[in-house]
Amino acid sequence: MKKLLLLFSALVIISCSHPKQDVDLIIHNAVIYTVDSSFSMAESFAVKNGKIIEVGSNDSILAKYTGKKLDAQGKAIYPGFIDAHCHFYGYGKGLQEVDLVGTKSFDEVIQRVIQFHENNHTDWIIGRGWDQNDWNMKVFPTKNKLDSLFPNQPVFLKRVDGHAALVNAEALRRSSVSENTKTEGGIIEVKDAKLTGILIDNAIDLVAKIIPTPSKKEARLALLSAQKNCFAVGLTTVDDAGLEKQVVDLID
Repeated sequence: MKKLLLLFSALVIISCSHPKQDVDLIIHNAVIYTVDSSFSMAESFAVKNGKIIEVGSNDSILAKYTGKKLDAQGKAIYPGFIDAHCHFYGYGKGLQEVDLVGTKSFDEVIQRVIQFHENNHTDWIIGRGWDQNDWNMKVFPTKNKLDSLFPNQPVFLKRVDGHAALVNAEALRRSSVSENTKTEGGIIEVKDAKLTGILIDNAIDLVAKIIPTPSKKEARLALLSAQKNCFAVGLTTVDDAGLEKQVVDLID
């Protein structure tokens, strides 16, 4: 009789217990920063249809839900980060250009430009990031090597701070910049009565303004490339500090 009572009690408990809910993913054994009003921390959460449906302890979440499990092995998990002031579209465009940041010599700049040209078929070769202060010869470069390598293709390479640019003869020809061109608030560098290819401050715009606007396909690629890299480091929201209407429309 005692055994029958125990069996009956067990059946009652089982019948009263709630079945586990199916979810797509259970993250457990984590250090979860909820960033709620009290900055509470948790160990586990359940995800269904792309949304976190509950956060709690390992025991509570594993007891309530069933689905694919991922052991975070004590790693930290944060909500998506927000960049409140960035140049998201500009960053994406930069990913389609020659990255010259960290170059240790002008020869390295040239090598990166050559490599970019071999892998990309663009009308203009555009790059940014060189800094002559990082080179042994801490002087502005000249356009001579670019002229010999790219006699018929315009090249536009901005300095890391955006206050100077090196352009080749073809870029100067297309923008009608000569030794006699005048500009306010900028410098067109001339040595020995010849253009060096260095443009400073407002003089940069003389060439920059004729660079073709990216096509819709190129702009879309820039946005998607920027998005991919942002997601990779946990950035899920960005505020772009300045966009033209056609880019806003494209994003929409």
